[in-house]
Amino acid sequence: MTRYEFFRKRIAPVLFLGMVGLIAFDTCKKQERTHATIVIDLGDAEPRVRSIVAELVVEAEVIGNFERRALPDLRIGCPCKFETAMPAESGELRLVVDVDGKLRRITKQLHVIEGGTTTVKLGPDL
Repeated sequence: MTRYEFFRKRIAPVLFLGMVGLIAFDTCKKQERTHATIVIDLGDAEPRVRSIVAELVVEAEVIGNFERRALPDLRIGCPCKFETAMPAESGELRLVVDVDGKLRRITKQLHVIEGGTTTVKLGPDL
């Protein structure tokens, strides 16, 4: 058996299967997501909050939006929560909250756990 035949019959199939396995692993790794529930706690300011708009940013990309507005003469209602599937466990929540007609811009860092609930407390910031 020559070197060429040895490579073609023994080594090439092993390399081919290894590359197929590497491509499959890489594809599966990219599809992994961290599923979590994010709860926005408005604290004592909840009766005065007229609206809340939130953007979830992970790795410099907006992956989710949440918006809630109170009807005239009614409260916004709690809990303000939403489900997410993040490509990483850490991210940033950018909020715009209308408290008695004044807009407050707040940014909070998040770290979520698979299947868990993460509470973002806004009471001290409002």
